[in-house]
Amino acid sequence: MGRKKLIVCNLTFDENQTIEEKIIQMFSPENLINCFSQKNFDEYKKVIDHANIQVIINDAELMKTIYAFFENNLNSSVTSAKTFMHRNTLNYRLDKVKKHTGLNLKGFEHAVVFKNLIIINEIIKSFNNEDETL
Repeated sequence: MGRKKLIVCNLTFDENQTIEEKIIQMFSPENLINCFSQKNFDEYKKVIDHANIQVIINDAELMKTIYAFFENNLNSSVTSAKTFMHRNTLNYRLDKVKKHTGLNLKGFEHAVVFKNLIIINEIIKSFNNEDETL
């Protein structure tokens, strides 16, 4: 008999692949770009283009802080120490995200939602860059 394969969104997974390999392959930016339908793309773009989201995404210092917070597993103390930032400053910046988006990045679920928003924003940027080069 042949090998068992699973096909998801034009990806073929071999039964010998580890779960880690499957997850990395499935959620790679390239695959996510390929799986976007125009309808999904337009809906995501509406959300990301909202002024409150753009305030956060366009604030380079704030985004740097958010990335550091994510890299340190949502740990305020470690993030403050590694970025040489007072903990109150970190909390103020995270509160700014909450004020504009309603997402409390100190909570795992909201952090995951925001991380996905960042990824989708990068995908949209890559679509826009492709359109500009044509």
